[in-house]
Amino acid sequence: MLPASPVGLLALTLASTPADVSASTFTDECEAASPRIELSASPPGKPPVVCIGPGLPITFRFDSPLQQQSLKLEDRGGFEDWSAGQQTFTLVPRDNLVAGKRTDVEVCFADEAAPACITFDLIVHPGLGMQEVKVLRQVRSVAYFQQVAKDTEANLLQCRAEVQQLRAGRVVPDGLRGAIASGLVDRFRGVAVKELSLEVRGKEGNSLIHRSVTSYRAKERVAVEVFFQNPGSVPWTAAGAVLRSTKGEVLKPLPLWPSEPILPTAPGYAEESERGRVVVEVMATEREARGTYTLTLWDEERQRTVTLGNVTFPE
Repeated sequence: MLPASPVGLLALTLASTPADVSASTFTDECEAASPRIELSASPPGKPPVVCIGPGLPITFRFDSPLQQQSLKLEDRGGFEDWSAGQQTFTLVPRDNLVAGKRTDVEVCFADEAAPACITFDLIVHPGLGMQEVKVLRQVRSVAYFQQVAKDTEANLLQCRAEVQQLRAGRVVPDGLRGAIASGLVDRFRGVAVKELSLEVRGKEGNSLIHRSVTSYRAKERVAVEVFFQNPGSVPWTAAGAVLRSTKGEVLKPLPLWPSEPILPTAPGYAEESERGRVVVEVMATEREARGTYTLTLWDEERQRTVTLGNVTFPE
């Protein structure tokens, strides 16, 4: 492990300060969408929302047998492939799907129980596409309720950690004192830092150009700091981000910092605006944040995205 760095301490302290978190108020349906859908006998008022990602295969798993040849795609041109089994169907969205695009998929069940068919509202999202959705229609087992309780507890712990961080930020000092006061560091272990600028790979078509990338690991949290240049003609502001592992596991970050837009490098803008910073911080233990991740960021319209592969954290 690399030794603790004052630069790392400062960066992670800044990433933990809520005063400058994004002030964006836009709502993202995919933030609330669940990969576990329960069906009642009566048809839902609105089709359940399922978020899909460009080029990211998604599998729907049912606890009831499906009627063969019943799969209906509203826009088949948006998918490279699709297939249906006895109790599953899989979709492979095309890489060029535009974020925010909506389409429907319908499937019917083989038995005579209600509902006979179900329609899903598919929404394209640059970073929060699901890889698996479980659809439950029958009487639930004890194991099911145990899993629901486990998932609820995990979400509750995440919410509590975020609330604790926001409250602590109101009273802790700035700088290194703040890092110590908030419990990010102790006498025996500081903040480990890893330079990733030469390792990270940007995706073709990214809206921003990454100039330097650094990852950090502190007590029960990790962070990625990226300096960007904006080659476009309009400012770019980060509205959301996600870290996805090679196994498909998703780490959702705390509020992004800073909230200022990254200005273009086009003529008419000051030279000091040529580089903008985004810090993505995640509550995760050392065991949880291991391996290689892909970082995806998007703006409010979810049209201008940035994807960086081969992101790792200090050991």
